[in-house]
Amino acid sequence: MNKIWYVVASAVLLAGCDMTTASSTGERELRPPRAGVQVGSLYFVRERPTAEITKPANLESLCDVNLAVYGVKASPGESVADIDLQNNLDASGALSGIQTTLVKVGLSGSFSDYFTYKLTNAKRSYISYNDAEKIFNARAFRKDCASWRGNIAGQNWGIYQILSVTTGDIDFQRKNTGSLDADASVRLKAVEPAIKASIKNDAHMNYSGKGVVLTFGPIVRNATN
Repeated sequence: MNKIWYVVASAVLLAGCDMTTASSTGERELRPPRAGVQVGSLYFVRERPTAEITKPANLESLCDVNLAVYGVKASPGESVADIDLQNNLDASGALSGIQTTLVKVGLSGSFSDYFTYKLTNAKRSYISYNDAEKIFNARAFRKDCASWRGNIAGQNWGIYQILSVTTGDIDFQRKNTGSLDADASVRLKAVEPAIKASIKNDAHMNYSGKGVVLTFGPIVRNATN
């Protein structure tokens, strides 16, 4: 049997919301964030295998796992502080475009002066590393799950088993900016759809959503000779 090279990404929760998404959760950013990424299951990313968590990744499904079949139950979820998603806009370059949009309509403040954009009701759910090993050894080499060794690993794409996920509700709100005059308030409201479009198209993020997976803790599962 091939030797399995694995690295477990750190799952330590760091305090504060003004860091990047990866460092605030100890996990890797899922881009685009979405519901449905399952703890214990196998996914691949069209990249070279890596244990680095600072680069966002778009997971593609490889092998789904029903945890109950293996007598495994994910933790019910540890509460995590709200996560400021403005960092994601800045990292993607979308924040610069949003600022330009504000300036064009005569608004001199920054994005954070006018809007809040964060993940609320955030929780981290996980399984133990031992349970992940048990699932992988029982599931990954079954016939319906074996393509990862050839079709995917043959491309030298990263194969990851999900150890943990952080989920929550994406909340985008226009602030109650009482300091603005009536004309500026009207301009701010009018430009909001363009800002939402920039979040969606430039940052590949959503401005709303319930139970969305924002970050994930991976175990690298590529095989080496």
